[in-house]
Amino acid sequence: MTYVHPQLADPSGQRTAKPRDTGLTMVIDTGISTNLFRDMIQLAGPYVDFVKLGFGSSVLYPPEQLADKVAYGRQHGVEVYPGGTFLEAAWAQGLEEEYFRFVTEVGFSYIEISDGTVDLPLAERRRLIREARERGLSVITEYGKKTYGSGIAIPHMQEVVEMDWDSGARYVIVEGRESGKGVGIYDDTGHFDEQLVQDIVRQLSQPQRLIWEAPQKHQQIHLIRLLGRDVNLGNIAMWDIYSLECLRRGLRSDTFCHRPAQARFIAFFAPSGGGQGR
Repeated sequence: MTYVHPQLADPSGQRTAKPRDTGLTMVIDTGISTNLFRDMIQLAGPYVDFVKLGFGSSVLYPPEQLADKVAYGRQHGVEVYPGGTFLEAAWAQGLEEEYFRFVTEVGFSYIEISDGTVDLPLAERRRLIREARERGLSVITEYGKKTYGSGIAIPHMQEVVEMDWDSGARYVIVEGRESGKGVGIYDDTGHFDEQLVQDIVRQLSQPQRLIWEAPQKHQQIHLIRLLGRDVNLGNIAMWDIYSLECLRRGLRSDTFCHRPAQARFIAFFAPSGGGQGR
């Protein structure tokens, strides 16, 4: 095989290999075929940590194809998990036990707990996290509403996110939806206020355990420049995996660097983090 010098493969000298605690990339799967999924994992698996099956789409797959995605991803170091809207639908109908039975039988190791659509009391949110952990599932929660125009109040976010971590959640996603517009940290054009992001990072005890949904390229660039190459990013389209990995490594002009220029990128948390691994 052709040898590639490490500094050519990663001019930043900062990218860590899997398994990793930071620099996570979560890809959103909105309904691709099993064959296309396998192709994606074969080609880009080393650069993907999670694949979220968007919305409540998990129940629409033929069971054997769904189980195949989950198992194939895990074989290649990629955890596939159901979107939080699926659990919200189960909770709203009093079908939590059926939900947990389904995800266990399929073979999911991770689930997402969110309240983007429903009004989930904090006590219920805590209970669901703990119940999932007792059933042997790892939990990713999501903070923020999906309603267009919904923003972030830092004191409330701090209360919820710290509770999630104390209850056993490994990571918390900052809501950005598939569009990256008009929710969470984003305005209706998809841009965000740097000061807001900096304030969120400073107020939380473990900001390296946040996953920022950033489906648009300019959002990915802005967050990498602001928070460092090891920022966790989510809702990445499968056709943007290589693009994002190049941004992380300084292999695109937007974040281009060589080793002496590393210091120009600001990091609000240490690359090694302190978050929990998988």
